[in-house]
Amino acid sequence: MCLSELRLLLLGNKAAGKSSVGNAILGRDEFSSTTAQCVRRQGEVAGRHITVVEAPGWWKNYLVKDTPELNKQEIILSTSLCPPGPHAVLIVLRVDSSFTETNRRAVEERLGFFGETVWRHTMVLFSFGDCLGETSIEQHIKNQMGALQWLVEKCGNRYHVFNNKTMDKGAQVVTLLEKIEEMVREHGGGHFEMEKSLLYAVERRRRMDEKEANERIKRVCRQRETLLYKMGIPSTPQLRIILLGHRHAGKTSAGNTIFSREKYELRRTAGCVKKQGEAAGREVTVVEAPGWWNNYLVKDTPERTKLEILLSMSVCPPGPHALLLVIRVDGSFIEINRGAIEEHVELLGERVWGHTMVLFTCGDWLGDTAIEQHIQSEGNALQWLIEKCGNRYHVLDNNSWENVSQVTELLEKIDEMVSGNGGNHYNIDPVFLETATERQKTDNERAKQLLMKVQDKRKTLRSLMDDTHCFSELRMILLGCRYAGKSSSGNTILAGQEFDLRGTGGCVKRQGEAAGKQITLIEAPGWLRSRPAELTPESDKTEIIHSLSLCHLGPHSLLLVIQADTSFTEKHRRTVEEHMELLGERVWSHTIVLFTCGDSLGETTIEQHIESEGEALQWIVETCQNRYHVLNNERGDRGFMVAELFEKIEEMLVGNNGVYYRSPGNLFLRPAPDRLERKLKKEKKKVMMMVQEQNAKTEQAPVDIIVSMQSAETHGNLKEKEHLSLANLDIHIQKAGSMPTPLNSGGGNTSDSGSDYGSETSLTGSSNFYTSLMSVVSSVSSGIGSLRNLATKGINKLQLFKTRPDLSPVTVVQWGTLSPHRKKVPVSEQLVKIDRIVVENSGVMF
Repeated sequence: MCLSELRLLLLGNKAAGKSSVGNAILGRDEFSSTTAQCVRRQGEVAGRHITVVEAPGWWKNYLVKDTPELNKQEIILSTSLCPPGPHAVLIVLRVDSSFTETNRRAVEERLGFFGETVWRHTMVLFSFGDCLGETSIEQHIKNQMGALQWLVEKCGNRYHVFNNKTMDKGAQVVTLLEKIEEMVREHGGGHFEMEKSLLYAVERRRRMDEKEANERIKRVCRQRETLLYKMGIPSTPQLRIILLGHRHAGKTSAGNTIFSREKYELRRTAGCVKKQGEAAGREVTVVEAPGWWNNYLVKDTPERTKLEILLSMSVCPPGPHALLLVIRVDGSFIEINRGAIEEHVELLGERVWGHTMVLFTCGDWLGDTAIEQHIQSEGNALQWLIEKCGNRYHVLDNNSWENVSQVTELLEKIDEMVSGNGGNHYNIDPVFLETATERQKTDNERAKQLLMKVQDKRKTLRSLMDDTHCFSELRMILLGCRYAGKSSSGNTILAGQEFDLRGTGGCVKRQGEAAGKQITLIEAPGWLRSRPAELTPESDKTEIIHSLSLCHLGPHSLLLVIQADTSFTEKHRRTVEEHMELLGERVWSHTIVLFTCGDSLGETTIEQHIESEGEALQWIVETCQNRYHVLNNERGDRGFMVAELFEKIEEMLVGNNGVYYRSPGNLFLRPAPDRLERKLKKEKKKVMMMVQEQNAKTEQAPVDIIVSMQSAETHGNLKEKEHLSLANLDIHIQKAGSMPTPLNSGGGNTSDSGSDYGSETSLTGSSNFYTSLMSVVSSVSSGIGSLRNLATKGINKLQLFKTRPDLSPVTVVQWGTLSPHRKKVPVSEQLVKIDRIVVENSGVMF
């Protein structure tokens, strides 16, 4: 039995197809494609009275924190437009686009506005079903993996598909309504009802915002009228304008809107771009300065970008009449955004605010909502900025070039501001500009020299290459801080989605073919960009070291991933150095700096970026012997970039005599304390048993051997923060009354009671014992870490042996202690004193 009335709420991101779905349900065009407010439409469908409410959408990758307050309020209030509440909440998703974890979180957070019970009334409605072709919707859900499967299951496995191109749309609408009725019956015929206290709170705030917005409109009108009355507003014959703002704010689109044509290319630029032409009957010069990331303070912005912002003043001499601070109205504006704008604008000086106006882009998103209401609803951060600019602001609809009136009004507001400044443009200290210009010139010259040096070195290395240096296989490790772009770089190299962009707590190994070579890529976990190694979790450092063992025989290259679109300071340099040298000091000889986000450089060369960023980045590049490469994930010829990277790796290998990286011998993963203790006890028992067997076989006096392990905490040559351990196997056989004396590590003489250790003496009478002793040492070193340099390191540090005419009592030091006790032993003809054996595992690869 069908219900006589159904109330439906459509939710989804922008361009998901909500309006098309609403029109299909009602059988006519009732919904427009863009709206910032809720829209309610009604009609009779298949014998039922249908109410459809479309809530405004959000950007697909925007979480709630990135969404304007007005949008959140509209979504919450949408349920009040179909009282007493909707029978079904339809989440509209396109089947012709991927559904990621971020998209899933965005949907979950919006549904969270309504409370957990809303999921019992929710169904997934797939739009653009014609794009499935022969694939069933069930197979599509399965192919999308976890994020979409989670959402469908959260909705009780309720879903439906709309094919927008089918001729018989009525049948699929009827099927949808039947599914909704079945869901309603499962819940006893009930509908979803929003908590009334929440609705009341949102409506109350909405009324307050509207009231304050109206007061702001009146203040601005009075301000403009007063200025017009006092000074008159003569039009400036030639206006000079600078567009400032973060990346993706819409600066380029705003410039094109001002000229009512495409003057600027819609691409990212790292330098200033100047355009001139006619706008609304006026001669106008517009300079677009490079942008910064929305949440980046000045300290996070590359030096080259800051320098370009400063030099934008010299691109429109003698100075700009107005600086238009470009901000999107379809995104949230919080305190971090305000702080970023304040710091970047004040690069031009404190007085610049008197010549600044806020220019809102994406004005079509507002719909019928006044910009003043948006300003009030966003809160203190945006209100502070508007007031800092003297309540000067304007809105542009970048999709309406034909609307010349919006440009005319903008130029009139600029004329008013110029008049308020006494007809003057903004100027900056010429000495300041001259210094900046000279610095840029110096950086460019140094960049040319760096490029020539690198090219000459590459040419030399290529001349040394022959058939023996043709590598059919390359093994690489990706290292770098978190969010540096390691996973994206790995995917670019292997030309596929091999690495999860969400990151992982351990090493990830992937293999494939690229540029005709068999490629093995290891992505090691990242570290926090500004945090020293001592504060990095033990597990992460262990995984970084462990990455070497995942490359059979060792990696050909280590790729140090650094973003080209952020600053690189001395603090960052120290962090990189500390984490890289977890793999040994020689790691730099096989390291290449891999710059990501190369698209952010625009026309700027990577050499210019390196030289302008300062000594910290230059140190990293020089320590890597000026080996670096740039990946631009927005370029179409990614294969060429990857092939060039492989060429640079091969050239590096030629310079390293074809040797891939082998970890230093004193490098091994620190076992957990309990594992280490068990291992040492096991080795101690093994050594003692072999000594006892030897004492039983020989006629000479029993000789006690002391074996101790010095950990990284007590060994003087290692720092705790490196989280490495040197296997220091100290074996002592000594006279009673004497203490073990370490060998002179510098190779000088050591003495004990006048004994001469400088000459080698053959062993007589106890050669079997020393053969056994060396076997013991070899066994222990193998158990601790396959320590192979015993012969060259250990024997050389014995300082050989000397006979004794008599024998005193022997001191026995218990394992792991310094508490001696004495025992009498028979006198023998000879006693060999072994002062100390230090076994180092130098040169061993794990």
